[in-house]
Amino acid sequence: MPATPDDFPPSHAYALAHRCATCGAEPGQPCDVPRKQAEIDRTNSIRAQLGQPTLEPDPLRLLHATRIDAGGRHRDRDVAAAPWPEDREPGRRYDTLGEHWQAPPESL
Repeated sequence: MPATPDDFPPSHAYALAHRCATCGAEPGQPCDVPRKQAEIDRTNSIRAQLGQPTLEPDPLRLLHATRIDAGGRHRDRDVAAAPWPEDREPGRRYDTLGEHWQAPPESL
């Protein structure tokens, strides 16, 4: 039985746990993506002019593809190394992110 998405941190948390090979951002720091940020700002500006609420961007959109790929490989390793869902202990973390991600209190 595959792991459910709630059993592990979100994909962007895994990506942020790695240094970005493209822009050099350190683990835990966002990527420097001025063109992506400008596109999001432009879209939200147009939405504001039309009287629509602005949209919160997907955290993965503000990261470089190389960092997202590294985070995906890291998450895949954690899912493969974890016990089957029925064998897991409640409240125990099976990810290897360490200090780069802390579970929200309600999910423990």
